[in-house]
Amino acid sequence: MKKLFEKPLFHYTFVLTVVALVCGILIGAVNAITSPIILENVRLAKVEAYERVLEGIDSFVELDTANDPSTIISKVEGKNSSSAVIGYIYEAYTTNKFGYMRLVISVNAAGTILGADFIEINQTYNVEGTKTNLSLYVGSSISDLSPSGDLITGATGSLTAHQLLLADVAIAHANTVIAPADPYEAWFGAGYVMDAEVDPTFTPTSNILSKYLVRNASNEIIGSFYHLTGSSEYNSEEGSVGAIHLYVGLSTDGTILGLDLPKEEYGHSTTSAFYPKVASYVASIVGDNIESFDGQDDLSAGASNSRTLVDTLLTLLGGNWE
Repeated sequence: MKKLFEKPLFHYTFVLTVVALVCGILIGAVNAITSPIILENVRLAKVEAYERVLEGIDSFVELDTANDPSTIISKVEGKNSSSAVIGYIYEAYTTNKFGYMRLVISVNAAGTILGADFIEINQTYNVEGTKTNLSLYVGSSISDLSPSGDLITGATGSLTAHQLLLADVAIAHANTVIAPADPYEAWFGAGYVMDAEVDPTFTPTSNILSKYLVRNASNEIIGSFYHLTGSSEYNSEEGSVGAIHLYVGLSTDGTILGLDLPKEEYGHSTTSAFYPKVASYVASIVGDNIESFDGQDDLSAGASNSRTLVDTLLTLLGGNWE
């Protein structure tokens, strides 16, 4: 045996084998220690991103992605503190010759992008420009992308990559949410009927324009439908004033079943920096009771004038609801 070790070839082979085994053990040990930490950091970053892209989210439910494009890593149903669904969040990941990117997109049931952000982005060129380009799609329909401003050039590969991810999110969203032919069916249930005439007991005001009773197939009253409007300043620096229209569905006990803030009837800023924040805020209110509604405490995250007007209109409705 001693003579065997004296042979140079065997000696070197044995030493290299031992070194390789030791290195393998060390690499395995380091990976065992660091891998869970890396995964936990990604998970925490994802949860933080959920909160950034979907205002009012309090909890979420993981959804199956089996039928979605392979770039869709996960998708969840976001709920507010009243357990009402306020949007859907999609996590997508892709690579290209410039690196990789992982992003999260929140979309409401109607298909409007409420928020978008990168969890990870590693690209060779113009990362900040790529982030800006993604933000320009907030407020757009996920199925008909339309940026709210001019896209920044100089990172064509990155732009193409995240546009392809958005297209895959559109497919995943279509697999997830089947929008009813009548959007108010989601509020009042299948087979509901809204009275053709305004409730005769209702007295309109300058802010509460109309009220319609809603009935089920047995002609029982199950709720009411209101049209609200109001004007306020929305750009303090420029002194810009505009009106918004808000449609509200209530149950017979005053629970807010749904809120509709049509972009075409929205007289405040409709850019990606403002309208989506208000639309997301409005979605977060679903499930609250109109009589006890007192607005949001923190209005510091942008579009505060517009959200204050929403609060004012709903508070007025709460004071006149019966």
